Amino acid sequence: MKTILISHGPFSKGLSETVQMIIGEQEDLFFLGLFPEDSVETLEKKIEEIIWKYEDEEILVFTDLYFGSPFNAVNKLMGRYPLYHVTGINVPLLLEAVSMMRCGKNAEEISEAVVEKAAESVVDVRKQLLDLLSEEENQ
Repeated sequence: MKTILISHGPFSKGLSETVQMIIGEQEDLFFLGLFPEDSVETLEKKIEEIIWKYEDEEILVFTDLYFGSPFNAVNKLMGRYPLYHVTGINVPLLLEAVSMMRCGKNAEEISEAVVEKAAESVVDVRKQLLDLLSEEENQ
Protein backbone atom coordinates (compact mmCIF):
# COMPACT_ATOMS: atom_id res chain seq x y z
CA MET A 1 0.00 0.00 0.00
CA LYS A 2 1.15 3.53 -0.79
CA THR A 3 0.06 6.60 1.15
CA ILE A 4 -0.04 10.11 -0.28
CA LEU A 5 -0.32 13.17 1.95
CA ILE A 6 -1.62 16.24 0.11
CA SER A 7 -2.01 19.69 1.59
CA HIS A 8 -1.98 23.40 1.03
CA GLY A 9 1.66 24.49 1.19
CA PRO A 10 4.28 22.49 3.09
CA PHE A 11 1.95 20.97 5.70
CA SER A 12 2.09 17.49 4.13
CA LYS A 13 5.88 17.55 4.14
CA GLY A 14 5.85 18.52 7.82
CA LEU A 15 3.42 15.70 8.62
CA SER A 16 5.62 13.22 6.82
CA GLU A 17 8.79 14.43 8.54
CA THR A 18 7.14 14.44 11.96
CA VAL A 19 5.77 10.92 11.64
CA GLN A 20 9.10 9.62 10.36
CA MET A 21 10.92 11.33 13.23
CA ILE A 22 8.66 9.47 15.68
CA ILE A 23 8.42 5.99 14.10
CA GLY A 24 11.20 5.85 11.53
CA GLU A 25 11.53 6.09 7.79
CA GLN A 26 8.45 5.24 5.73
CA GLU A 27 9.33 4.48 2.13
CA ASP A 28 5.68 4.08 1.09
CA LEU A 29 4.72 7.58 2.26
CA PHE A 30 4.62 10.41 -0.29
CA PHE A 31 3.73 14.07 0.16
CA LEU A 32 2.58 16.81 -2.19
CA GLY A 33 1.81 20.44 -1.50
CA LEU A 34 -0.27 22.94 -3.43
CA PHE A 35 1.48 26.30 -3.49
CA PRO A 36 0.24 29.71 -4.75
CA GLU A 37 2.15 29.34 -8.03
CA ASP A 38 0.60 25.90 -8.69
CA SER A 39 -2.67 25.10 -10.39
CA VAL A 40 -5.04 22.38 -9.24
CA GLU A 41 -4.47 20.71 -12.63
CA THR A 42 -0.71 20.57 -11.94
CA LEU A 43 -1.41 18.99 -8.56
CA GLU A 44 -3.71 16.43 -10.18
CA LYS A 45 -0.94 15.48 -12.61
CA LYS A 46 1.54 15.01 -9.76
CA ILE A 47 -0.94 12.79 -7.91
CA GLU A 48 -1.61 10.83 -11.07
CA GLU A 49 2.13 10.22 -11.61
CA ILE A 50 2.28 8.47 -8.23
CA ILE A 51 -0.90 6.51 -8.99
CA TRP A 52 0.46 5.30 -12.34
CA LYS A 53 3.74 4.24 -10.78
CA TYR A 54 1.95 2.11 -8.19
CA GLU A 55 -1.24 1.18 -10.05
CA ASP A 56 -1.12 -2.43 -8.79
CA GLU A 57 -1.21 -1.37 -5.13
CA GLU A 58 -3.84 0.12 -2.86
CA ILE A 59 -3.44 3.87 -2.54
CA LEU A 60 -4.62 5.72 0.54
CA VAL A 61 -4.72 9.51 0.26
CA PHE A 62 -4.92 11.96 3.15
CA THR A 63 -5.78 15.60 2.52
CA ASP A 64 -5.71 18.52 4.90
CA LEU A 65 -9.00 20.33 4.40
CA TYR A 66 -12.50 19.22 3.53
CA PHE A 67 -13.47 20.78 0.19
CA GLY A 68 -10.08 22.48 -0.20
CA SER A 69 -8.27 22.37 -3.54
CA PRO A 70 -6.19 19.26 -2.68
CA PHE A 71 -9.40 17.52 -1.57
CA ASN A 72 -11.11 18.49 -4.82
CA ALA A 73 -8.15 17.31 -6.92
CA VAL A 74 -8.24 13.88 -5.25
CA ASN A 75 -12.01 13.63 -5.57
CA LYS A 76 -11.75 14.31 -9.28
CA LEU A 77 -9.21 11.47 -9.62
CA MET A 78 -11.40 9.13 -7.59
CA GLY A 79 -13.69 8.96 -10.60
CA ARG A 80 -10.89 7.26 -12.55
CA TYR A 81 -8.88 5.41 -9.90
CA PRO A 82 -9.80 3.21 -6.90
CA LEU A 83 -8.41 5.57 -4.28
CA TYR A 84 -9.18 5.61 -0.57
CA HIS A 85 -9.42 9.23 0.63
CA VAL A 86 -9.63 10.63 4.15
CA THR A 87 -9.56 14.37 4.80
CA GLY A 88 -8.72 16.37 7.93
CA ILE A 89 -5.44 14.58 8.61
CA ASN A 90 -3.24 15.42 11.59
CA VAL A 91 -0.20 13.87 13.29
CA PRO A 92 -2.04 11.51 15.70
CA LEU A 93 -4.25 10.19 12.92
CA LEU A 94 -1.34 9.68 10.56
CA LEU A 95 0.59 7.85 13.28
CA GLU A 96 -2.43 5.59 13.75
CA ALA A 97 -2.62 4.95 10.00
CA VAL A 98 1.07 4.16 9.61
CA SER A 99 0.99 1.85 12.64
CA MET A 100 -1.95 -0.01 11.14
CA MET A 101 -0.12 -0.30 7.80
CA ARG A 102 2.79 -1.90 9.61
CA CYS A 103 0.34 -4.43 11.07
CA GLY A 104 -0.88 -5.39 7.61
CA LYS A 105 -4.26 -3.64 7.67
CA ASN A 106 -5.74 -2.68 4.31
CA ALA A 107 -6.73 0.80 3.14
CA GLU A 108 -10.41 0.34 3.92
CA GLU A 109 -9.70 -0.79 7.50
CA ILE A 110 -7.28 2.08 8.01
CA SER A 111 -9.70 4.65 6.60
CA GLU A 112 -12.47 3.49 8.93
CA ALA A 113 -10.21 3.41 11.99
CA VAL A 114 -8.75 6.85 11.34
CA VAL A 115 -12.20 8.40 11.02
CA GLU A 116 -13.29 6.71 14.26
CA LYS A 117 -10.18 8.00 16.09
CA ALA A 118 -10.54 11.56 14.79
CA ALA A 119 -12.60 12.82 17.73
CA GLU A 120 -9.92 11.62 20.15
CA SER A 121 -7.16 13.56 18.39
CA VAL A 122 -8.44 17.00 19.44
CA VAL A 123 -8.76 17.68 23.16
CA ASP A 124 -9.74 20.77 25.13
CA VAL A 125 -7.01 20.34 27.75
CA ARG A 126 -8.23 23.14 30.03
CA LYS A 127 -11.69 21.58 30.24
CA GLN A 128 -10.19 18.14 30.77
CA LEU A 129 -8.06 19.41 33.66
CA LEU A 130 -10.99 21.26 35.23
CA ASP A 131 -13.13 18.11 35.00
CA LEU A 132 -10.35 16.09 36.60
CA LEU A 133 -9.96 18.58 39.45
CA SER A 134 -13.72 18.60 39.98
CA GLU A 135 -13.77 14.78 40.17
CA GLU A 136 -10.94 14.82 42.74
CA GLU A 137 -12.77 17.37 44.89
CA ASN A 138 -15.91 15.20 44.88
CA GLN A 139 -14.06 12.12 46.15
